[in-house]
Amino acid sequence: MIDYHKPIIRNGKSLKILQVSAHACIRKIKKTIALKKLGYEVHGLANQISYGTENFDTYSIWRDEKQFKNALKMYLERGIDIVEWNNEPDHPAWWAREVIDGAGMSDKVKLIVDFHDLDSIRRGFIPKDERMAFNAADGIVYCSIPIQKMTNKLHQVTKPNIVLYSYCNEGVVEWNEKDIPNRTGLVYEGGANPVDDIALEQQFAYRSLYNIIKRLVEMGNEVHMYCGNLGAFETYQHTGAVLYPPTMYDEMMKGLTKRKYGILIFNNEDGEKDQVNYTLTNKEMEYLQAGLPSLACWCPESMRHVQKHKIGFVFEHIDEIRDCSHLEKYYPEVMENIKQKRKELVMENYIVLLENLYADVLGVERKWIPDHIQKLHDFDFKG
Repeated sequence: MIDYHKPIIRNGKSLKILQVSAHACIRKIKKTIALKKLGYEVHGLANQISYGTENFDTYSIWRDEKQFKNALKMYLERGIDIVEWNNEPDHPAWWAREVIDGAGMSDKVKLIVDFHDLDSIRRGFIPKDERMAFNAADGIVYCSIPIQKMTNKLHQVTKPNIVLYSYCNEGVVEWNEKDIPNRTGLVYEGGANPVDDIALEQQFAYRSLYNIIKRLVEMGNEVHMYCGNLGAFETYQHTGAVLYPPTMYDEMMKGLTKRKYGILIFNNEDGEKDQVNYTLTNKEMEYLQAGLPSLACWCPESMRHVQKHKIGFVFEHIDEIRDCSHLEKYYPEVMENIKQKRKELVMENYIVLLENLYADVLGVERKWIPDHIQKLHDFDFKG
């Protein structure tokens, strides 16, 4: 087996990987940083420039199907081994399949699809594009174990597939333990539905957070909100929270370190929003790296993970959070655990799962996993 600290080899050379997406989401960047540390050549293709794109060996922009396919053809000529589509949307996965097959390279180039957002989960039905993307893929990546189990059954998946959580990268943000006593307030980071956006409310009701943020303030909390979209920033002004407009990832991470707790709550009191019932989020991992205990509520899979690793507090109802003063006596113990867990739960310790998926679909030698890394995997996915 390949040495753990070395890249997967094919024809005497390390793999060349193309990470493809529409918006260059942070999950794609996290994987790329970890892969680059191991010596892989990793290229990027997306329809916009975002944080972290400087990590790619090259980075190209596509605006339509023609540009997407032409760019992919160029990368195939460069000897790419793996094309990894990071959804959403889903239809470009089929474009990639057409290019690979059309070039007669389906035996040499394999298509991985990272389904970290699934409309079959979020909206309760299978769109045609999602079904076609599953058909197009040679290998599949999921963001949680329940999603893997449900979706493999739903789509009758027999192809190689793995679960990879949205871990942050090692050293993504640093903070001084001496500053912990000066931290104040609760903070939320991420997208939220603008008030009165009926279309988004119908599609993604779990992201309607106005009343949640407002309630946290009403209970006596100092609340901060790094809005992932301008609509939320503009329409949540009357919640009483301190709002920040869309902020670059590295600056946001620095901002998180000034706060005391991370808000991991969704509009799911009725328990009917499967997207948060069964998935794990980026924000839980961001809070962990920033040194913030998560306040998890109405998101069962995240609550389970937070409780399992003892990196926050779990509540059955938002009103149980109160003004957080009752959490003070437990805070030092949770922070000590966070200091250790932020070293363990990093993408660099789990990227081997993705590497071995690459090896499996290409039919080349897998990597050996050291005992101490395997123990981390066993606890996170089985324990």
